[in-house]
Amino acid sequence: MLEHIRVLDLTDERGLLCGRLLADVGADVVQVEPLDGSTARSAPPTARGGAGPSMFWETFAANKRGVALDLDSEEGLATVRELARRADIVVTSLPASWLRRRGLDPDTLRAAHPHLVYAVISAFGWSGPKADYADCDLVVWAAGGPLDPHRDEERPPLRISVPQAFLHASADAAAGALIAVLARATTARGQVVDVSAQASLGTATLARVLAHAVGDARPEWHRQPAAGGDQSGSGAATPNRLKKWRCRDGMVELHLSMGPASGEFTNRLFAWLRAEGAVGERVAAWDWKTLPQRITDGEITDADLDEARAAVRAHLATLTKSQVLEAAMKHRLLCMAIFDMGDIADSPHLDERGYWARVDIDGAEVRIPGAIARVSGDGQPGVRRRAPRLGEHTAEVLTDWLAATEVET
Repeated sequence: MLEHIRVLDLTDERGLLCGRLLADVGADVVQVEPLDGSTARSAPPTARGGAGPSMFWETFAANKRGVALDLDSEEGLATVRELARRADIVVTSLPASWLRRRGLDPDTLRAAHPHLVYAVISAFGWSGPKADYADCDLVVWAAGGPLDPHRDEERPPLRISVPQAFLHASADAAAGALIAVLARATTARGQVVDVSAQASLGTATLARVLAHAVGDARPEWHRQPAAGGDQSGSGAATPNRLKKWRCRDGMVELHLSMGPASGEFTNRLFAWLRAEGAVGERVAAWDWKTLPQRITDGEITDADLDEARAAVRAHLATLTKSQVLEAAMKHRLLCMAIFDMGDIADSPHLDERGYWARVDIDGAEVRIPGAIARVSGDGQPGVRRRAPRLGEHTAEVLTDWLAATEVET
C-alpha cells in the first residue's frame, strides 16, 4: 500500500502512534532513539508488575524498525540528517528547543530537503503564544475545553480516565502527513504538518468545544441545566448520574429519553420492565414521547420521575452487563455496556473481525491492538513485526537507506 514511503520517526511516547499508523499501511518507518533508549520504552502500562516491558512501547512501536544513535554527537546527528534526506516524512514530538539545537527542526531540514513532509506533534502547536508552555495530558485537556463539561452538576471537572490527548494528535498527524504526501505529487514540494493536541481535541470530542465559534454562547453542556432546561433525559446536559446505571458486574449507559424524537425508546424500556413485573402500571402507562409537555403542565413531577428511575435502577441491579445488552438488542433500547479492559480483551466481536495482532515479546506470544481499519482490494493494514529492540536495525537501516543514496547518486 505505502511500501514506497519512508518515514523517519523522531517521536517520544507522545507521538509514537503516528508512525505506527503509517507503518500499518505499509510505510517503512524507522524509529530513531538515543543510545540509552526512548523514554517510551518505560511508558506505562508495563508487564509483570513493572518488571516487564512497556506494553505502550510494544503496541505503538510495532511494525517499525529501530536505530540507536548518539544524538549528542555530531556524527550521530549527521546520520540523522542523512536519513532525513532519504525520508519522505519526518515526524516528531520532541521539544522545539531540542530539535533546533541539533539542526533537526522543520525549518532547517526542509530548507535542505524541500521534498520533505515534516509532521510536528505538540501540545499547543509549533508557533503562537503558548508554543513553549509546559504541558502534560491533563493540561492539554483542560486547555482544550472538554474538561469543563466533564463534571457532575456542581462538582469539580473530572480528568479523562486514560492519557490520550497526544494519541488524538498523533492520529491527526498521520492523516495530515499523508495528505501532504498526496499534494507533493502535484507540487513536488513537501510541507510542514503542524498538529496541536489542544486543537485536535476539538474534533475528537465532536467539536462541542467549538460551539462558541459558530454563535452558540451557551452550549447545552456548558453547565448543568437550569430548572426545566433539559427534559430529554439523554442530552449532554443531563447529569451523568441519570445516565449511568449499576448492574451486577459493572455499569451500563442507558438513557430515559423523552419527546417525539426518541421517547419511543423509553416506551420500549418500560414495556420490558412491565413484562418483567419490575414497574407499576401507573408509570408503565406513560407515553415518554409526550412527557415533556406533561412535565411542563405539572402532571408529572420530579417525584414521579424519581419513581420511574428507581424502577429502572432496581431492575438493572439484578442483571449482568451481558444480560442488559441482550435485552437492549431484543427490545431496541438506547443502551450500551460500559466496557472495562477485560471486556474488550474478551470481546467476541473484535475477535471475529480479527482485530488483535499477535507478536513475540521475550519469547511469549502477546496480543496487541491490530490495525484500525480494514480495506477492500489488495493488501491489508496489519502488524508485520514486533516493536524493535534497542538498536536492532541500526546497521540494516543504514545500509538500506544510505547505501541506496550512494547508488542513486
